[in-house]
Amino acid sequence: MPATTSSTAPTTTRGVPVGPEVPFGETVCDLYSGDIIELGIVAGDDIVEASGLAASRVNDSTFWVINDSGNEPLLHAVGADGADLAAIAIEGALGFDWEDVAVGPGPEPEVSYVYIGDIGDNLRFRSTISLLRLPEPDLRESPPAVSAATTIRLSYPAGPEDAEAMWIDPITADIFVVTKRQQDGRSVVYRAPPAPVEPVEPIPLDRVAEFEFPDNGQVTGADVSTDGAVVALRGYNEVWMWRRTDLGYEETLAAEPCLAPAPDEIQGESLSFLPGELSYVTLSEGAAKPLNLVPVARP
Repeated sequence: MPATTSSTAPTTTRGVPVGPEVPFGETVCDLYSGDIIELGIVAGDDIVEASGLAASRVNDSTFWVINDSGNEPLLHAVGADGADLAAIAIEGALGFDWEDVAVGPGPEPEVSYVYIGDIGDNLRFRSTISLLRLPEPDLRESPPAVSAATTIRLSYPAGPEDAEAMWIDPITADIFVVTKRQQDGRSVVYRAPPAPVEPVEPIPLDRVAEFEFPDNGQVTGADVSTDGAVVALRGYNEVWMWRRTDLGYEETLAAEPCLAPAPDEIQGESLSFLPGELSYVTLSEGAAKPLNLVPVARP
């Protein structure tokens, strides 16, 4: 893919950071050496179809993991070494087709929230999709206190779509959903405004951008860095990145992404930036799979 250029120092657009300092002529992907570090093997016997991964902001060295459809509605806590820390039942939830998990802001300014994306729809028949939002559980409590999850329903502008990727903007709390791939080969990014405390009606999604990746690439996961500066999408075997240049992402995603290192995974569907960093961790579906770290090679 064509490389994009950058200035010699980070700037802001309407108060939005547009990425870390990168030498002129290079992309954010050039921050990575390509080294892959195996942090540990995921030990939980119940984690067999990991479809989402998100680094906790409340619990140190901890990741939230969810399973794909057909599994119990559990939010799994996994240590950076793969240790099984907890499996938290989401009261009243149905795991219809959970596909991604994110951590981000919400209605209470000082609270960090987990968002579970029940957004899969292989047959494209769902009139609405939904997110489950709950304050991040604190694993120092035994058992962790879990508030009832709030259901946020979303509707597409032109009928059902199949999606496996989402993120929550750390600055605006906007919701972003990315389709896996439409029948014509394109993936589409949709946005919804921050959900209220108690959503009642479905929130309309607006189309933000669309793109077609080489070799029929399909989007299976997504995340944005905790400062909002870099957005990443992943496929089964690829990771694409953009340096953010505008608040709404239209301009950002209109540019060509760069190709970041991707671990060799059987069915890679999960990616999460580390808190406060651009290093990222990935996880594949399957039992006893490794947490793979792609570190930044230089500041």
